[in-house]
Amino acid sequence: MKLYNVEIGDKFKNGKHLIAEVVDFHKVCSYTNNDIVRWECIAKGINTLATNTFIVQFSTVVRNKITT
Repeated sequence: MKLYNVEIGDKFKNGKHLIAEVVDFHKVCSYTNNDIVRWECIAKGINTLATNTFIVQFSTVVRNKITT
């Protein structure tokens, strides 16, 4: 699945030293009429001790994408 030129598995720089990877997309829906409100990009740091995930802007991933 590709949203806003971002795919699961894309790697990008987040900050000075952190390299992160897109691991999931979340779809935020309205409870009353089930319309999609927004999509969220979920990422996780690579080669860190932390195992948490975080929300990142799609534009940040596109701008700082690491090409292999």
